[in-house]
Amino acid sequence: MALSEHPSLAPTPTAPQPTPPGKQPSALFKHVVSHAHRLDRLIARLSTIFSSPASTDALLGTLSYTLELLAALISRLLARRLTSIASAIAEKADEVLLPGETLVTTLPTTSGDEVLAQVATGSKALAAVIADYRIFARLWGLAGLYTWARATWNAPVASDEGTKTKVVRRITWAQIASLAIFQVLENGAYLASKGVLTGSGWSGEAGKRKEVTWWVWSCRFWAAHVALELLRVAVLRYYQANESSVSQEKELIADGEKESKLLAETKRRERWAWWRDLVSNIAYMPMTLHWSVEEKDGFLSDWGVGLLGAIAAGTMLVDVWKQTA
Repeated sequence: MALSEHPSLAPTPTAPQPTPPGKQPSALFKHVVSHAHRLDRLIARLSTIFSSPASTDALLGTLSYTLELLAALISRLLARRLTSIASAIAEKADEVLLPGETLVTTLPTTSGDEVLAQVATGSKALAAVIADYRIFARLWGLAGLYTWARATWNAPVASDEGTKTKVVRRITWAQIASLAIFQVLENGAYLASKGVLTGSGWSGEAGKRKEVTWWVWSCRFWAAHVALELLRVAVLRYYQANESSVSQEKELIADGEKESKLLAETKRRERWAWWRDLVSNIAYMPMTLHWSVEEKDGFLSDWGVGLLGAIAAGTMLVDVWKQTA
């Protein structure tokens, strides 16, 4: 008989020893670790966003317009509250004032109103700083436009190129031209506003009028670019609705399940890119027209600009955020 078969010599299984209470991770520790992992992931994604000029602009644009919207809404709220208080005081004063008498008073404000006013002022100031930085970062935007034009020029042209490709190519060249003019005008107006351009043409009242004119015309060419982008999106949808890709999809599906999944993923990305460009440029269109008029205040309110800008830039930020996942 083997030793392991002897009842007294067979090994006795040992029961797992419980972890001492002092060594068990507490719920607080787990909570801290979980939040530390989330913070680490957030910082990593933000770092990825800030590594690209386009994604950085999307983030800063969303932040800037959101702050502008916040400041406008708070200012609107405080104005309504003060107007209500002033109306109430005026109604009571009418009952006691004699004809010809005038009431001079100070409207009472609460500590909450003062905090809201400070938040509105700070938000508007920070939004202005971010907007100024975004314009500064576009000073060398002509280099990116050259790269875009170069890639478009060097793109192979097929002998049997369809109508859709020809139309989109022409729209692209028009966009490049409009953005190039926009960039030159914006750069000149921005540098003049900072006192960099000091020639005779930029000095005095004539120089100020020239600066304003360059700002307005830069926005008009930006509006032209946005209109062209909406036209491009419409062309893509028109030809997509008229093109039949059923046979191609059947061939890929017949080749295997993996190919069909790749096709579905490609189609999903194309649909998302189409909706992203549509929503963003629809929001940008009234903003560019608002800044294209020579009237000082335009036709949009501060909260309207903030809301549309947050939608336009926020749509691009959502796309960037998905790419960093």
